[in-house]
Amino acid sequence: MAESPVTLKEKVSFGLGAVGKDLSYWAMAGYLMLYFTDVVGLSAAFVGVIFLIARLWDAFNDPFMGWIVDNTKSRWGKFRPWILIGTLVNSVVAVFMFTNPIHFFDFSMGQAMVYCAIFYILWGMTYTIIDIPYWSFIPAFSTDSKVRDIMSVIPRTCAMIGGQFVVIFGLTMIGWLGEGAGLTASDGFFRYMLMINIAFIVTEIICVRNIREHVQTPLRQKITVKGMVQLLVKNDQLLVIIILTVIQQVAQNLVNGAILYYFKYVLINEDVYPYFMAAGAIFQFIAFISFPYLVQFSSRKVVYISAALLMVAGYMGMFFSGSGESASVWMAGASFCIASMGVALSLVATTVMLADTVDYGEYKLGTRSESIVFSMQTMTVKFGSAFAGFLSGLTLTLVGYVPNVAQTEETIFGLRMVMFVASTVVLLVMLVLYIKYYKLNGDFYKNMLSALQSSRDQAIANKASTRFVRAALHVRTMMVECDATTKQSLLAQMVSKVVTVENLDAKDEKAFLDAIMAREEVGPTGIADGIAIPHAKSDLIKNTTLVIAKLKTPIDFNAPDGKPCDLVCLLASVNDGNAHLNVIGRLGLILDDADNQAAIRGCTDPYQLVEIISQAEKKFL
Repeated sequence: MAESPVTLKEKVSFGLGAVGKDLSYWAMAGYLMLYFTDVVGLSAAFVGVIFLIARLWDAFNDPFMGWIVDNTKSRWGKFRPWILIGTLVNSVVAVFMFTNPIHFFDFSMGQAMVYCAIFYILWGMTYTIIDIPYWSFIPAFSTDSKVRDIMSVIPRTCAMIGGQFVVIFGLTMIGWLGEGAGLTASDGFFRYMLMINIAFIVTEIICVRNIREHVQTPLRQKITVKGMVQLLVKNDQLLVIIILTVIQQVAQNLVNGAILYYFKYVLINEDVYPYFMAAGAIFQFIAFISFPYLVQFSSRKVVYISAALLMVAGYMGMFFSGSGESASVWMAGASFCIASMGVALSLVATTVMLADTVDYGEYKLGTRSESIVFSMQTMTVKFGSAFAGFLSGLTLTLVGYVPNVAQTEETIFGLRMVMFVASTVVLLVMLVLYIKYYKLNGDFYKNMLSALQSSRDQAIANKASTRFVRAALHVRTMMVECDATTKQSLLAQMVSKVVTVENLDAKDEKAFLDAIMAREEVGPTGIADGIAIPHAKSDLIKNTTLVIAKLKTPIDFNAPDGKPCDLVCLLASVNDGNAHLNVIGRLGLILDDADNQAAIRGCTDPYQLVEIISQAEKKFL
């Protein structure tokens, strides 16, 4: 089935969502370590432990958020409600996280430690609510690889714009809003986060209003917790991406998590920080917009490998640029720009690869789960950054870091080793694993998409067939002479016929009978003229099935005309409300005709009865 095109309005709105989301994220990621250690006064080791504990919790929490989103059904789709809810809740938590409890509430240091730990963990949980459905939207825009490449570049580029605005102008604005206004650094951070999160809310509202889900997949049963675990464990390419992303995030955040310390204590030149960030942003922007063309010219595999090598070259260049008065700022800047290009290309490549594992999971396991898959991106990004933060905090403590004083040579060398040499080793390990284990490239990937599209088209065609009465008919469910004398016994016999044609498992027979009886309690299913249509829809039903019973002894179904019913049509539907109502409506039209009623009542042959009803449907519809 053809997909509707993604409009310019959707692309712009989706990009704005990324701008706002990363304004908030980078205000946290870029400044939280410095804020906790130098403003609140927490020890670097304690902050590192908080980061690690929070991310271990996310390893459990994030997949469950993905499971919740994938099981969401609403008039706005399954992604947009959570994007809006997550934005509002996370904004409140973020502002409280940057409210210095010692300054504003006169907390003791012990109380401040508890306060900061609680709000940081809450921040991670609430950010999950928006981040997972946002990135899960990418495979829902299109199955076309070129469109998917573009829809991956847009948010990455816009996220870079939002993030770089924060890292370039953040410290200046914080100073201006705090000490520059005659207040304190605590006031500056609080006011800054308030402004950032107002912008966050506005951009996400625009995003939610304008984007739509375009990929049509057949209706599926809800994913159970057990099914979620199986999806994560059995999708081998997703496991590869999880490992690669964790490794990449550790490498990147070994650098990013300590970058402010690098300028303050290694280069001893904080003034060049915004210029580095601006230059890096320009090179990231070039890399982002070049990604689709580079992939078209070469391949995703070549681009990913090149991205890793650019990061390695850049980080080692920054290491060899030296420290203190002998440091080469120009060499460090050029190396930072090279690494920034690698980071940008790898981010887009990883996002596209993750979207491909959604298709791979549907191809291999028969279940499409965008949000469960993309919960892994959120989880691995946060876990990687927290683990790197833990290592950075531990390293700062071990090498003797003391806040706000000149550092020793040993401390500076240890910081450089962790930031650049350790990250390089980690990236090389990532590269080896990618080359050896990732396989969604070339002919395999193209053949998989072709087979998947054929499977989807067939499934959608099958779903459409459930809207016809004739598709629900079976010779073995035609009870042309039924001896039942009570409603309970009649319905039990009719449900057993659904089992007979293998559209209901025997172990679920009682459960579905209970569903039928529960529907009878809600209101009468007798319609008129001695006809009743008991019915229920359920996940237990494999294919919509119609059972028809002609009774020797009429049974009361509380029909409005008061007549007992001798013609009972039980409809067992799949859990699709529209299809269920469609079949009931069509069946009602057929049975409303007096000639059809007479023909059905007079028929004693199951094969002929199926033909009578099928022809009656074709005649009317």
